Amino acid sequence: MKPMNNTIAQRLDAASTAPANGAPENDPEFETLVDELSALISEGKLPEGFDIEEAVKDPALISLMREYGAGAGIRIYVAEKRAEDAENNAMERMSARMRQRSALPKSTRGGSAAPAATNYRGMSSDAFRELMQQMKKTARDGGKTRL
Repeated sequence: MKPMNNTIAQRLDAASTAPANGAPENDPEFETLVDELSALISEGKLPEGFDIEEAVKDPALISLMREYGAGAGIRIYVAEKRAEDAENNAMERMSARMRQRSALPKSTRGGSAAPAATNYRGMSSDAFRELMQQMKKTARDGGKTRL
């Protein structure tokens, strides 16, 4: 059986051997992460479609790798990115569907009430004369008037 590397033990050993005088040496925890990452790359255990050069520029990946180890941190990072992409795609599909629906033709009459019947009894004499003139003009022009 192949001996398993205990990353937590490696980190604790690296942290305990850190110099107390503040010399500008490399961070042992970071070096451990680099070693883990190198092992993952050499064994071909990176997730499919994972671009390591682009991902290492994201501080979220480094944070996840420090918290969970290189392998688990990368898997979590990839899962979060895929979930974010899926959410963005769903939002784009929804907005496209909304744009499509808003492009449908709309009724111009759409629920408007019929005009109220003209009240000839309550009409002033001037308004009635004007209405009669309009009806005569329509009749002369060959049109029909509906009351």
